[in-house]
Amino acid sequence: MLRFDWTVTTGTRSPDGVEKQVYLVNGEFPGPTIEARSGDRIVIHVHNHLTDEGLSLHWHGLQMRGNNSMDGAVGVTQCPIPSGNDFVYDFNIGHDEHGTFWWHSHHKVQRGDGLFGGLVIHPPLQRAAPHDDYEDVLLMVGDWFHQPQAEVLDWYAGWTSLGDEPVPDSLQINGHGRFDCSMEMAAFPLNCTDKSVAKMTPILRRKAAKTKLRLINVGTISGITLMVDGATLQPIEVDGGCPVQSSIADAIGVLYPGERTDLMLAWKDDYSSQSWLNIYLDDENYSRPNPALIEEQAFPALPETTLAAKFQPPRDLAAIETRIDLSELSSEAPTKTVLPPAQKTILFYLKTMIKSHLGNRPHGYINHTTWEPQSTPLLSQSRQNWDEHQFFPYIESGSTPIHVDLIINNLDDGSHPVHLHGHSFYVLSSFRAKGRGGWGSYNPYDPASVLRQPLNFENPLVKDTISIPRRGHVVLRVLVDNPGLWMLHCHMMVHMGTGMAAGFHVGPAEDEQHLLAMNPTASALCEST
Repeated sequence: MLRFDWTVTTGTRSPDGVEKQVYLVNGEFPGPTIEARSGDRIVIHVHNHLTDEGLSLHWHGLQMRGNNSMDGAVGVTQCPIPSGNDFVYDFNIGHDEHGTFWWHSHHKVQRGDGLFGGLVIHPPLQRAAPHDDYEDVLLMVGDWFHQPQAEVLDWYAGWTSLGDEPVPDSLQINGHGRFDCSMEMAAFPLNCTDKSVAKMTPILRRKAAKTKLRLINVGTISGITLMVDGATLQPIEVDGGCPVQSSIADAIGVLYPGERTDLMLAWKDDYSSQSWLNIYLDDENYSRPNPALIEEQAFPALPETTLAAKFQPPRDLAAIETRIDLSELSSEAPTKTVLPPAQKTILFYLKTMIKSHLGNRPHGYINHTTWEPQSTPLLSQSRQNWDEHQFFPYIESGSTPIHVDLIINNLDDGSHPVHLHGHSFYVLSSFRAKGRGGWGSYNPYDPASVLRQPLNFENPLVKDTISIPRRGHVVLRVLVDNPGLWMLHCHMMVHMGTGMAAGFHVGPAEDEQHLLAMNPTASALCEST
């Protein structure tokens, strides 16, 4: 058993040189990284010392079997932990779960202001992974806003945004970044201090023969691409430990918010110059300019005797010779057994809509339902008490679990990284329409609808978070074998914050009305509010 005692507060930090109020866990920003092994029991005593603000924690990628009430999804499995109160998260890691995960707040937009941390699950000692002899480096990379995320969401959710997503100000790696203070605008004064290269902590401790990079996109809106000067990169796993087959390249991307990939880094023999780790922010969802944002940034990769006087500008991404598209990867080995056919198909449509009767404000919809968390979590009440904002299809899956196909269509002009709680899925197909003028929706119930990409039954990726391409779709197959209420939502902060969320109610036939598995203790925190 691994025990942790966490106190959550706020404090002023300057991750990129600009002061901002952020969330702290035991005084740390970002929060602590948990390292455990498959099968471990995790007990975390959380003390909420925030002022007039609740919180919750979600364990991104863990399936939480038998621990649905510990999933941390406010409005679904729990109420937020009230200010001044404590809560104990107590759950077991699956014996077959290992890889790169992370934890983060699942209440409002706290994740965007730093309430997150790493979660690395190592395989059992007797079952070492093929790359366990590598130097292990965790990289939590994400976009960063200087405004509090609550203000960012308020702007986006207002009519003046016209549904255009906000554009970040900066980016950071493990809580560190840099902002050019000369780009400060008079209308938005900042308390800003330029960071010198000499004061930047190198990403890597040494030039090891073998280095494993655990890359997590902890951002709120932007995809990322990574490149290291003088080195090659090879993806070896995605999300929660799915081995992949891949070639070697100079750059890897695009990794969307919530996604993870493990990379093998190898140094080139003929490279002797100073090495920089380069991050490129994907601008697909940027509808408005932000002159202060440097979308391509370089960080010192290795300790150097003498660092350059100035930051090395990254190479133009288009000029990099070899790049690997993470969306085109496949599993390292064929599926162990032939995937059984799906006994059920659920069709989803994701769309941001602006409606006049809702004040011309953007709302995220899944199948014409815009989600709002109920004040009493769904887990603690029968289905007849769920309101009209809850789209949680019931999936009957008893002693013999069933396979379900999820066909998720994206009707928007930007991608939607979607995360499924409680389960992983096989990625059978992914299609993206070319340009901004085409459409790539798929409806198997419509004879006129065509599947644009063949289904991959031989070596599909296994993931828990996937980007639904703009004007495109994905076909996923899920073994639904984990009873409970599990969210499915966009991982872009402003999209989920305006309702782009749904989920599944998984249980035996007799639990269709959610009476058998109803858990009254899930609402215990509500009574403390």
